[in-house]
Formats: sequence, C-alpha cells, structure tokens
Amino acid sequence: MQFIRSNPDFPFSSAVIHGGKVLETVLTAIDPRSGLPVEGGPEAELRDIFRQLDEILAEAGLSKKNLCSARIYLQDVNRDVGVINKVWTEYMGSHPCNRRCYGVDLQVGMLVEAGFVAEFPE
Repeated sequence: MQFIRSNPDFPFSSAVIHGGKVLETVLTAIDPRSGLPVEGGPEAELRDIFRQLDEILAEAGLSKKNLCSARIYLQDVNRDVGVINKVWTEYMGSHPCNRRCYGVDLQVGMLVEAGFVAEFPE
C-alpha cells in the first residue's frame, strides 16, 4: 500500500494506492491559506477538487481516463446537482465513469466533497 500526500497536520492521506492496481482518494476544496472552503460556491469547490485530482493522478502516473467511479457528497443535493452536472460534464468529457451524488451534512462551510477510484492499466 502506498500513501500519497500524507500530511502531518491531518490524520489521513490524500490518496492511497492499493496493491499497485487501484488508487482511491477523497478530496475537499479547502484553501490552504485560510483553512476555509474556497470561495465561489459548489462550482468553484468542484473545480478545485478536479484540479487536486489531476495533480494526484499525475503523481501516480494516471489521468482522468483511468477513473472508474466517483462519489460526490453535496451539502444541498437538490439545489446544487445541476451545477455539479455542468462542471462534471466539462471535466469528464467523453469519459463517463460511474458516479453517485449524495446529500450529506458536511463540515461547516463545505458544500462539496468527492471521492474517486482509478484503476492502473494492466
């Protein structure tokens, strides 16, 4: 098992590679300077999550084409799923990996959290 971007300030890693075959990550859009969610609402948060995801995938030698599933957690699923779908479609393009959206009670101020699973090629 390989941990990616372990941070001594937090009790978890940004991503984990299981058996050299699967990468799993859960991301939020927290501004490192303020410690608060990035400004701009759910669209800005998801765009920042995708920016982080691209960095983690590249670090592991992968790209978004290796994504096989995603879980999107929204503070207000009914209000925000439309804008999330727009940003999702722009980012994913012609790679429609499996995705589920859930309405959840996120930490104070957060509107979006996202988990992704990517597979390493054989």
